[in-house]
Amino acid sequence: MLENYTQWIHHGEPFQLDNVNQCGDSYDGGDFDDQDNDVQMMLNDMHRGNLMEGNIEEISNTHGTCMSKREVEKFTRLLNDAECELYPGCKKYSKLSFLIKMLYNKAITNCSNKSFSLNLELFKDALPEGETLPNSYYEIKKLMRDLSLSYMKIDACVNNCILYWKEYEHLDQCPNPACKASRWKFGKGKRKKIAQKVVRYFPLKPRLQRLFMSKEIAEEMRWHRVKRVDDDTIRHPADAKEWKDFDKLHSWFAQDPRNVRLGLSSDGFNPFGNMSTNYSMWPVILLPYNLPPWKCMKEPFIFLSILIPGKDSLGNDIDVYLQPLIEELKELWEEGVETYDAYSGDKFQLYAALLWTINDFPAYGMLSGWSTKGKLACPICNKWTCSLTLKNGKKQCYMGHRRYLDKQHPWRKSKRFNGKAEYQSEPEELSGNDILRQFAHVPDVRFGKQSNTGKRKRAEQELNWTKKKYIF
Repeated sequence: MLENYTQWIHHGEPFQLDNVNQCGDSYDGGDFDDQDNDVQMMLNDMHRGNLMEGNIEEISNTHGTCMSKREVEKFTRLLNDAECELYPGCKKYSKLSFLIKMLYNKAITNCSNKSFSLNLELFKDALPEGETLPNSYYEIKKLMRDLSLSYMKIDACVNNCILYWKEYEHLDQCPNPACKASRWKFGKGKRKKIAQKVVRYFPLKPRLQRLFMSKEIAEEMRWHRVKRVDDDTIRHPADAKEWKDFDKLHSWFAQDPRNVRLGLSSDGFNPFGNMSTNYSMWPVILLPYNLPPWKCMKEPFIFLSILIPGKDSLGNDIDVYLQPLIEELKELWEEGVETYDAYSGDKFQLYAALLWTINDFPAYGMLSGWSTKGKLACPICNKWTCSLTLKNGKKQCYMGHRRYLDKQHPWRKSKRFNGKAEYQSEPEELSGNDILRQFAHVPDVRFGKQSNTGKRKRAEQELNWTKKKYIF
């Protein structure tokens, strides 16, 4: 890092403190003097968002959906815990606010479950008679489950052929003729069935709706339109040419600043931190770019969408696991989802669009379907990639970067790079329709390890495409 690096605290907006500290980070806790007020506001936001300002008694007495009744019961339990004293005469903490503080401390100190349970026993013994703390960490998790967002478990073929989802949901064996792997690790006879591979999917719609349940966050979801300084300085993705071109192309989407623009990122890592352990985990993460730059990349606003376990890199098979997310993104683009806006106090139809993917070069090849190896490795240059093979190493070398310089630039005439002057113009920029036309020459690829026993030889018109990308 350069010593004279300038840290940006403000991004063109007028100087204001609000809830942002000098480093641009949101207030991260500290003293909990207003703990009970914060919990009450959180519950009120949940109530308005989940029940759309419906009356609890009215919903309980009507023949509404089962989900509405469950939401009423959850809210009632949380409200009772928020109003319940930690012990008789306690004015600073309620039962719910104290438990939230304990879990917060557990998270930031990486405390073990055993240590947390011992502290819980100590608090129960130290507090006056009549304390209302649960008896175990398990009971606390059950209580806090009403505050959280659920996820789906989807069984997958151990060879990455399919998800046991939708039309394959009730199968016990992979339908791929080259695989035929059993879905179950155990489960013969009366024993409980255990899947060989399970993927966790975190639905996107309720998480986007949750953003608008808080008045403060719902207001900041309009920041890119209301408070962003629109000049020639790039401070936020909304200043990018792609964002502005997207608004012109889809003006109906851009009319409402609450419609969400998303970025997607994925990469593999070893969750155990031990390189000798042959295991990897592939999270797929979504980022909402409506928020101001000091928040859109912060942990509370980063959505874990899919968690894919496995020993090896997914390669092209990552498309198999993206199916639930892509289907939900299509629904959010075409139909939207009815959402309560706590800032304006009304309901609106929320739409979302995926604008970018963020990844390193190998992961780019997996997500895009364009092979990042060989003579046409550059996805930007596409079929105009300038490459040569080294005589001794037999490896590819890419020396066409001077094409992007101005035609009068002195480096174009210099022979210091590869012994030649550069007179070529920069390659043309491909549109989405151009990419789709190239896909017409790419055959359908069967996913799964058993189906990819050898490297498929690509025809010349297929260029460097390894598959028809599902995300497109």
